Parts: sequence; structure tokens; C-alpha cells
Amino acid sequence: MEFELASWQRAAVDAFGDYLAREVAPIVPSHERERKLPPRELVRAMSSYGLLGGLLPEARGGLGLDHVTYGTLLAQLAGTWASLRSMISTSNLVLSIIAECGSAEQQERFLPALIAGDKLAFFGLTEPNVGSDASGVETRAERDGAGGWRLRGRKLYITNGVAADLGVVFARTGRGEERAVSAFIVERGMPGFSAREIPAMGMHCCPLGELLFDEVALPAANLIGAEGEAFAIAKRYLNLGRCFVAFVCQGVAEAAYRDACRYAGERTQFGRPIGQFQLVQQMVADMMTRVETSRLLACRAADALDRKSADAQRWCSMAKRHNSDAALRVCEDAMQVFGGAGYTSDFAVERYYRDVRHLAIAEGTNQIQALLLAQGELRLSALRG
Repeated sequence: MEFELASWQRAAVDAFGDYLAREVAPIVPSHERERKLPPRELVRAMSSYGLLGGLLPEARGGLGLDHVTYGTLLAQLAGTWASLRSMISTSNLVLSIIAECGSAEQQERFLPALIAGDKLAFFGLTEPNVGSDASGVETRAERDGAGGWRLRGRKLYITNGVAADLGVVFARTGRGEERAVSAFIVERGMPGFSAREIPAMGMHCCPLGELLFDEVALPAANLIGAEGEAFAIAKRYLNLGRCFVAFVCQGVAEAAYRDACRYAGERTQFGRPIGQFQLVQQMVADMMTRVETSRLLACRAADALDRKSADAQRWCSMAKRHNSDAALRVCEDAMQVFGGAGYTSDFAVERYYRDVRHLAIAEGTNQIQALLLAQGELRLSALRG
């Protein structure tokens, strides 16, 4: 694979970067202070640059982007405003599921508004007792005798949970594990469906939510795919999510690195810029290396997805695990370069650290990624006998 972007990719990335610098970056500090959701017009603008539905073929309303290009755009957005990135990524994940697994009726009904950014979506998988073991879903959906379903249960730590217009909910519809889970489209306003915000350490403008389903009536048409197929859907899209988390981590790490370099050249101590001190230069060298290795690993994972490689899962897990760990180290070093100022909200580095911290947990913890990688290499599972 090529390690440099082609001219058309670079043009797209540069155009997006200009837009972010002009329209998005100036409002981030005030929105973060007030914990306000990003304006919907910014969400809609993301569609024009391919962040919503850009991976879909042009015939289906997308731009036909490859995973490397999409991931690079995502990294740029994350480095500017991680909260907006989180909202967009989650909604794009759901529209991709509907586009690939949904019925023609579901695609006609939901895709245009999701691609345009007129509606936002949530991905409802995680529960109080369900995280890395996606097969253990406890939320239940049972047939109601009239051809539809009754949904009851609870989802936790759901991105866009309190802001979304609709979402995909994974629920148990049978006995056993993998083949007992189905996916349903749930819309805001359905009787029995409620959500509350869960305050979190980071992503202050993209709050997490707890979702409650109290005998929510779902029409048969809201079942995605066939009954019992949702576990395979979840595994496929969690793998995709890991690849994009790797790009997101690289984007935030690069933003922290650039800010630290700029500050090291401006801040003076003992009559000279702190960037002249050897220990600061060592941190800069470490940050530089971690940012670059993160970029290479993210591109390697995306390339594997583009080629539909049999080892794509391995590369996605490796990139997600490495890049989230690397981003934390880069953000810590960046804060150290800033000294006491880095611990305050006067500079963005403390926000970078808060925003990136959860990515070592999301999409399967880094410890789970380590087990998956070792299992693939050793053919021995630490999770099941």
C-alpha cells in the first residue's frame, strides 16, 4: 500500500481542514465550557464532506470513499472537535447498518435523513452487564401476537442516546447466545422509550445516555435483517469501529503534539524557549514517533478493510489497541510540556486527554483486544474453554 495520500485525497482532506478551521474550531471552546451540543448545521455540513454516508456508493447517496480516505477525514475532525466526531461516527455507523442490512423500506424511510444529517442515530448494544461480551445481551424483544414485538430492557453509556432521533437496538429474541440476538430500529417518541444523560469525564458536548425500554411496541418492519442475525452484524461493525477509533486517536494525538510543539517554541524559562531543553526535546521525539506509528497502523487497518483481507480483524484490533494507548501517552506528554497551564481549561490539551481517555475502553477494551490478538496467533482462547 502507499503511505502517502493521492492528490485527490489530499485535496479532499485540505478542503475539509479549511472548513474545520474556519467554521468549527472557533466555536469549540464556548460550546465545551457550556456543554452544548454541536449545532445541527455543523452536523449537516459533515454530509457534504463525506463523513455521513461517504463510504456508500454514489448510487446509494454516498461518495464511494475508501476506508483510508474516510478515516483520514475522521482523524481531522477528531483533532478539531472530538465531541462532534463522536456524534457523527455513531450516526454513520447506524446508517451503514441500515444501508447494508436493512430492508428496502427501511433504507427508503431512514437513509436520506441520516445521510443529510437531518437526523442523528444511536447504536444500542452496551448494557450494565454487557460490554465486551456482546453475545450476553439481556434486553429482550418478544412477539406481541399481532406480528410485532415488545421491547423491554436497559442500555447504558450510549453515544447520542439523549440527542438521537432513532437508533439500532440489540435485543435477545431467543435462547442460547449468538443466534438469539436480533436488531431493531427504535425511534424517539415511541411510547415506553425514555433516555437520561450520564455525565462523563470527557466528550462534554456529546453526552452519553441511559436508554430505558418499558414494553416498547415495535412493528415487524423495524426488525433489521432476519431474526437472530444481529450478533454477526454487531461483530462486523465493531471491527469497523475499531479501525476508525484508531484514526480518531491518531487525530487527537496529532493535535496535542502540534499544540505542544508550538508552545515549546513560545514559552521561555531561564531566558530561552523550553523547546531547547533536552528533556522537552525527548518528549517531542516520543510524541512524534507515536503519532506517526499510529497513522501507519490506522492506514494499515483501513487498507486491510478496503482489500477485504482475511486478517482485517487482526489489524483493526492492533491499531485500536496501539493507537488509544499511544494517544494517551501523547496527550500526557503534551500536558507536561505545557506545565501547570496544561492542567487548566485555558488550553485544549486537557480536553484532548479527557476526550481520548474513553477510547481505550470503547469498541472493546484494550485488554480484550490483547486477548483477541493473542488468541489469533496462539489458537488458544483465554475467554472460553
